[in-house]
Amino acid sequence: MYISYTISFPQHQVGCFGIDQPVATGVSGSCRFKKMKDIQELAYIIKQLQLKVLNPTGQPMDRDTILYRFYQGLERGEFATDEGAEKVLYPEGASAAKYRRLKSTLRDRMLSAIAAFEANGNDFSDYQRAYYTCHRDWLTVKILIGQNANTAAIGQAIRLLKEVQRYEFTMLTMDIAAYLAYQFGLRESNDKKFREANELYTNCRLLIDAECMAEQFYMQLMVKVVNQLAPNKEVATLAEEYYQQIAGKMHQFSSYKLYLYGNMINMMRYSAINQFEAVLPICNDAIAFFEKKPFEARVPLQMFYYQKLLCLIQLRQFEESREVAKRCINLTNEGNFNWFKYKELYLKLTFYSQNYSEGAHIIKAVLSHTRFDFLPDSNKELWKIYESYSYLLAKMGKIDGLSTNKFKLNKFVNETRIFSKDKSGMNVAIIVLKTMYLLVERRYDQILDDVVGIERYCSRYLSNQNSLRSSNFIKMLLQIPLGQFDAILVEKRAKRYFKGLDKNPRLLHDQTYEVEIIPYETLWELALEILRKESS
Repeated sequence: MYISYTISFPQHQVGCFGIDQPVATGVSGSCRFKKMKDIQELAYIIKQLQLKVLNPTGQPMDRDTILYRFYQGLERGEFATDEGAEKVLYPEGASAAKYRRLKSTLRDRMLSAIAAFEANGNDFSDYQRAYYTCHRDWLTVKILIGQNANTAAIGQAIRLLKEVQRYEFTMLTMDIAAYLAYQFGLRESNDKKFREANELYTNCRLLIDAECMAEQFYMQLMVKVVNQLAPNKEVATLAEEYYQQIAGKMHQFSSYKLYLYGNMINMMRYSAINQFEAVLPICNDAIAFFEKKPFEARVPLQMFYYQKLLCLIQLRQFEESREVAKRCINLTNEGNFNWFKYKELYLKLTFYSQNYSEGAHIIKAVLSHTRFDFLPDSNKELWKIYESYSYLLAKMGKIDGLSTNKFKLNKFVNETRIFSKDKSGMNVAIIVLKTMYLLVERRYDQILDDVVGIERYCSRYLSNQNSLRSSNFIKMLLQIPLGQFDAILVEKRAKRYFKGLDKNPRLLHDQTYEVEIIPYETLWELALEILRKESS
């Protein structure tokens, strides 16, 4: 159970569920498409926050200008590429330099609108509002310092210090403490106030060192797992080593950021090898810690409730899972990265509890969301795999109202490029989907053609202890063609491999939970159901 739930919180905003888009390389068209995403994202944020894009005089943009037409097209999602935008905005043709200037002007105007943003309303927690307000107030202090207005600056800095300490903005606290120590030490020669400010600055430096260490450890662990969902004992061992270095710091300090990263590392000691029962108490302790804060620590609570929900699903505690899921909804803002991760887990809950139609609605909502295209490629591909399973279920009559006409199996397999390399992980889910889909479509010849290749695959990639469940299930699927597609004979031939599933339940062995989009036991019943219908 890898914690692929990447941290995204105000001090380090990277994307909207926490991961920057990779920089495009290679063909210039691809690169230009990637460059278009930044201005598309700005337009989305401005629309989401209901901001006004103004002209240099502070008035709304003139609706008759080409600049407004560009902004309106971005807001409506009409422009996917620079080339497409150029053709619409300059149908008579224009130089590339002219279009670049237009784009640069609009980007500057949108950034100015975002810079003027104030986090008011119920959509923002008190912590989020404090983050924006404190950083804006510190910028004001810096401007005053730059203008040598130190009397005004020091008063504002002292007032601001109380707020940043309350919300545990460590870097801001250190910057303000450094400024105050300089003022009281060199300008005012106030020994008592200097020592107080300097002590605060020194403590902040130690805390920042601890926070940065925890952050770097977490990133080093995540780099190893972000595009690979197969379990990894090396990650668990490394997490153990890192946590031992961090644990003492967590006893010394109790900061927001340190406890966030420290507990995520702590969980990875067990989550990387699917020890769900060991993860639950860590989740509960972290939730208790952040719920005691004098502010709503929304993002950490999202993350640890998410992990708790993940464990409960694997432990088949569906009733409690739904209660935790409701709590997650209240903590998540639609469209950010964490919202997509929550939807992914909620989909898992619906599939595991066999509420397939509800799962299909979740997939449709996610894939049609305006923020979907801003997800990392690996996350988008994962949702395409989930979608393919919904088509399989619809083909079997388990989901009503979902047309399978547009789903092309071969195209899906060819375009699933990231996880096709995860041989003992998510590529297994792709093989399972393909075999099941061919079966429901009665394409028996193709299933027979695949037998030798699948046998070799199983022998090469699924022969270790980490892949016992997948190995047994793939061998069960192989009994379908070897049993001549006869339900009774197939079930008899597969019986020993089915027992292998019982000997290696998900909760006790090392296979990652993501591979079983639908539990293998349930998939096997579905396969037998298809064969029985053919026999009747």
